[in-house]
Amino acid sequence: MNDQKIAVVTGSTGGIGSAIASQLAEAGWALVLVNRNTGKAEAQRRSLADASVTLIEADFMDVVQVKRAAADILAKHPRIDALYNNSGVLTSQRVTSVQGHEAHYAVNALAPYVLLQALRAGLSRPDGADRSMVVNTTSSVQTSVKTLDIEALSDPAEIGGLSGAYARSKLALTGSALGDALKEDGILLRSVDPGPVRTPMTRNNDAMPGFLRLLAPLLFKAPQKQAKKMIEAAKPENHGGRTGIYISDGKEKPLPKRSTDPALQAALMKKLAEDAETG
Repeated sequence: MNDQKIAVVTGSTGGIGSAIASQLAEAGWALVLVNRNTGKAEAQRRSLADASVTLIEADFMDVVQVKRAAADILAKHPRIDALYNNSGVLTSQRVTSVQGHEAHYAVNALAPYVLLQALRAGLSRPDGADRSMVVNTTSSVQTSVKTLDIEALSDPAEIGGLSGAYARSKLALTGSALGDALKEDGILLRSVDPGPVRTPMTRNNDAMPGFLRLLAPLLFKAPQKQAKKMIEAAKPENHGGRTGIYISDGKEKPLPKRSTDPALQAALMKKLAEDAETG
């Protein structure tokens, strides 16, 4: 019987996603890599020649493609041990998804929710023998959000830079991880900020404040180093086996207050569920 653990990693072809995939492969995990760019994905598979790798194509700007990707994953791998929701977007431009949602919300918040719900059967451990893990890659910039208008998430008045729609989408992602319903199925869910990472998304991006772009070579760390923190955070036995927690730069931190407001969270989960049906 093959007891090799299986991890689904989204946005794996660059930055911290690539480092997570490499380190999991070295640890003996089988990988399901979900990406939009098939050329880069094929190149990554060749670089992981000794690993078991399944490639799934999906554009996280499209709810339909996310659901299709989940169906493809479960058809090939009915049991999943870990899901790393790593795909993300940071832009100063307004971009709208196929379903009419602003890109930051569509990719950073809605797509991870849709993928998790669609993969729930594969992640479920109702017998309690072990637990699967879902890691949502968030950002400490979420703590800068002063107010969160749930209905405006999918169509914000302004995009802004790092602390605009991006920060709000990351706060929404963290807020979506606080429910206890998944725990009943043996699924743990953690929001993890790896800390500042040198990635293509943070390099020469006009959505990043100018001073950060200048200081990035000094302050931002290599993806390989930060990926280790993501993998440690994804071990169910770490952090007391708790779910719904926020881990930043390797340490458990208090959840952002706005993410724990019961009324706000209820409104957020309602919106995500409704928008998940638009595809």
